[in-house]
Amino acid sequence: MYKLSYGLFLALLLFGVAQIAPAQDATLKSNTKELLPYQQQIDTTFLKTHLSVISADSLKGRATGSQGLKIAARYLASQYRELGLQPVGDNSSYFQHFALSAHKRDSTVFELFKAGSLVDRSVESADKTGNFIRSFAGSDTLSGNIVFAGFGIDDPENGVHHLGEMDLSGKWVMVFQQVPHVVNGDTLVDPSINGKTRFSTIIEEKGAAGILIIAPLTDDEYRATAQKNQVRYNEPNSYKLAYRDNTTGGLPMGYNMIRPSMAAHILGVGPNLEDLKKFQQSLIDNITTFAPRKTSYSLTHTPHHSRPELHTKNVVALLEGSHTELKDEVVVLTSHYDHVGIGRPDSTGDSIYNGADDDGSGTVALLNIAKALSGAKEDGHVPKRSVLFLHVSAEEIGLFGSRYYSDHPIIPMDKTVANINIDMIGRLDSSHKKEGVTDYAYIIGSEIISSELDSLVKVANAKSGNIELDKAYNDLKDPNKFYRRSDHWNFGRLGIPFVFFFSGVHEDYHRPSDEIHKIRFKKLAEIIKTIYATTVVVANEEPPPKVDNEQFIEITKSEAW
Repeated sequence: MYKLSYGLFLALLLFGVAQIAPAQDATLKSNTKELLPYQQQIDTTFLKTHLSVISADSLKGRATGSQGLKIAARYLASQYRELGLQPVGDNSSYFQHFALSAHKRDSTVFELFKAGSLVDRSVESADKTGNFIRSFAGSDTLSGNIVFAGFGIDDPENGVHHLGEMDLSGKWVMVFQQVPHVVNGDTLVDPSINGKTRFSTIIEEKGAAGILIIAPLTDDEYRATAQKNQVRYNEPNSYKLAYRDNTTGGLPMGYNMIRPSMAAHILGVGPNLEDLKKFQQSLIDNITTFAPRKTSYSLTHTPHHSRPELHTKNVVALLEGSHTELKDEVVVLTSHYDHVGIGRPDSTGDSIYNGADDDGSGTVALLNIAKALSGAKEDGHVPKRSVLFLHVSAEEIGLFGSRYYSDHPIIPMDKTVANINIDMIGRLDSSHKKEGVTDYAYIIGSEIISSELDSLVKVANAKSGNIELDKAYNDLKDPNKFYRRSDHWNFGRLGIPFVFFFSGVHEDYHRPSDEIHKIRFKKLAEIIKTIYATTVVVANEEPPPKVDNEQFIEITKSEAW
């Protein structure tokens, strides 16, 4: 081995030291021990003040795309501006804009023909009811002859062949809704043959254009059902992120209910519903001898749709880290600030779904953590890594805000060391209320994807809120699937370690009664202290927590949307 002289060694050492930039801003300190005391800036007065704005009636439930949500976004941006956090959104703003495409029914036109001549035309829309009720269908116009197929099932073991050998492709198949499985103690049709079986057989196997259901309703009952169905018109639904929307118009088939008196007319069984009932009973009595038959009628079903776009935005603010290298990495804190808007009134007549807990509690949690870290920075204490505060929109209609961010990250995903997600932490669920436990949070994630992150949460909790960390839902086999029902899912699917803080579902979930006066602010503050400490500990941890459980990522692939 070549041996350096002492003089050359000393010269190289000094030269090397001179070329190494300081790893830490000399004016800032990142010591975890000195950062933790700032959790005392998390207080109930602050939380109550800001939640009273976020959950106010004037915001009308903060539905995605609504004026109330826009007001909430501007309010959050003003708070981050006042705290001095960096605007890292579009055009150096606090907003990350994105668009959703939607599907909207405008009307459906039904035209009934006999021997090629139009005999009836009716329209179903938001202000009209027709002789048919559209349950579901694609956007295609569907035309075909009407075939009557009894109860629409084949059950060879019981000698029932109501579909038989008739070619049903491109036809409307009219059937009675209720299958007589057991009558007077006799099994006429295998009870395992249900509506789903009938649908798949008629539509998927035999290629019918659609099904026409004859329901056991009077015309007045049919009219009431039709009126209830009107709410499906002119209301946007089936939201998708615009850049991921490759919709081609939906499935090319129809599923409609027919007015019973119209069905009786087509079948030629008599002018009133009693005749239709007698015909149905005769069919039951002779269930094994019936075979499908053609009618002299055909139906054209023409849906009219539009594809409106809905524009909304995430709110983003950055606290830059103090370490010259590690500040390029980030811990992302998420909460959704949207809710479900205005809906069905409750018994008091209240129709505004305020969402004080869902997720007003998580929204103000992020604000208070930002305030605490901003206060620490004023005193010269900043974590090594950066912290991104991400308030996402459109969570309630499909986790779209977090999906958009994860596909268009402001800080690259390979620089994102962890996601801490917060949703509904201001109340008690029934099990903890019964046990008298208040200071708790369900922890979902952590060792499901990273045992190291789980250890850091426990360390942080011991130095802060010291709440009960309940892992009842921290299970990939949890039937509630809470592991995928909030915004952490869109980080975990990309292999980002995450922990989800959650207090469980309560009696006011998605109801107008989810209001601020029911929030337990002391409990809320204690959980936020633990989240603050977790943020600091993870932001300072070297190296960051690693993914050591691939099972979660495999599940996200199998449940991808």
